[in-house]
Amino acid sequence: MADHPHPGRARKLAPDLARGLMLLLVALAHAHQYLEPPGRVITDGDRIVVFFRQIFIDGRAFPVFFLLFGYGLVQIMRRCKQRGEDWSAIRRLLKRRGWWLLVIGFLHAVTLFDFTIGIYGFATVLLIGTLRWSDRTVKWGVIASLAVVTLLGSVFVRAEYDLSPSAETVKPGVWESLFTRIFLWVILTPLMVHQVVPAMLIGMWAARAGILDHPGKHRRLLARTAAIGLAVSTAGAIPLALISSGFWSDPSAVAKTLVSSLHTVTGYAGGLGWAALIGWTAALVEGKPHPVTRAIAAVGQRSMSFYILQSVVFCIAFSPDIGGLGNRVGQIGSDVVAWLTWMASVAAAEMMRRSGTQGPAEAMLRRLVYRKKKKQTEGGLSWR
Repeated sequence: MADHPHPGRARKLAPDLARGLMLLLVALAHAHQYLEPPGRVITDGDRIVVFFRQIFIDGRAFPVFFLLFGYGLVQIMRRCKQRGEDWSAIRRLLKRRGWWLLVIGFLHAVTLFDFTIGIYGFATVLLIGTLRWSDRTVKWGVIASLAVVTLLGSVFVRAEYDLSPSAETVKPGVWESLFTRIFLWVILTPLMVHQVVPAMLIGMWAARAGILDHPGKHRRLLARTAAIGLAVSTAGAIPLALISSGFWSDPSAVAKTLVSSLHTVTGYAGGLGWAALIGWTAALVEGKPHPVTRAIAAVGQRSMSFYILQSVVFCIAFSPDIGGLGNRVGQIGSDVVAWLTWMASVAAAEMMRRSGTQGPAEAMLRRLVYRKKKKQTEGGLSWR
């Protein structure tokens, strides 16, 4: 998620544009998870929506954020070095940032049942040392981490559905649900961190090369990466998409395991392809961004705030006790809610951009992380 220590400093378009656009894909990947499955009739339209969503979105959007996460860590370290800070100071800063992300992620998980922010925090604390790896070590780290993801891909797949109606289940009470969420957060946060590593390391390499900082200098690389990455991702997603949408019925356990791993590992190619495509697009409008481009980038600049907002909107809209859409609409309806939520986010972000208002989550994280340094500036002391 975006975190910039100096809101007034000019930001690069490509990373924020990528975050803003990917929040649409994340909304589409999340909204349907709030649907109530028991007894709902599954239409052909539902199956088609699930088929294409799983090919282009599920397991393909989050790797972009993982890549930008690694990219952002390098940028933070670079800014710290420009201020003359040594590695020990940088490490303390990033650890502080990681621990606060863990706290925010915990609150997000127990209230809205989403573990992603906590995983970012855990990865920050655990993997700070990778920032000092050589390019060669980073390359081997990508290969090794992709091997781990492939082996665990059938267990931690970000894209499996059961579209079949089932019998009504007993819903847990408030306290039972709360303790279940806490337990799952404690277990899943460290278990899921392996999914961050491959794209994070690729993002670190990209940041060292300045690929998204200066996309105009890397158009050919970005175009080639987008074409290859999205092609590999699409091919790898089709088998599981056929199973999930019900077009491939009764696959064997072995087939399901293999296609789940294939879907998971090729998702990183999709994430890399999406990021490259957006970077290539940013190069086209570099220096003369369209108003829509600026508005979407404004969402990306406040990505954590609008990511949390998505969870709030979906809980309200789909809750049987509030909006009631969870047992009234199907896959198409959930996508409509996701689109409307994202478009409202774009409009809100543009108003915030024009008024110079930061995202509330980013502002809070910045105050928490940089509070100690700000105290050191009192009385004419430097940030160091």
